[in-house]
Amino acid sequence: MAIVCSVKEAYKLMEHMNEDDVVILTVLNRRTYLHDVPKKIKKTAGKDLIQRANNILYQDNDYFGIFSLYGVKKEPDIIHNILFPQLE
Repeated sequence: MAIVCSVKEAYKLMEHMNEDDVVILTVLNRRTYLHDVPKKIKKTAGKDLIQRANNILYQDNDYFGIFSLYGVKKEPDIIHNILFPQLE
């Protein structure tokens, strides 16, 4: 189940990670169901994407958390997903 969270809450969920740690970014087009190849990016780049998002959904998947970012680009059908390791 996904919940809506704020930028501040998203940052708090990632605070256990170092600034140079890596997260996984996937980009999905909801209209066409096409997605890019997942990329590894630094946590700081992920935080920049979180800051630019209009809406953030968070999903707890045990070992990994997922942020679904809506509105990073001004295209309404594009979703940026950030997958990151969670504390056990």
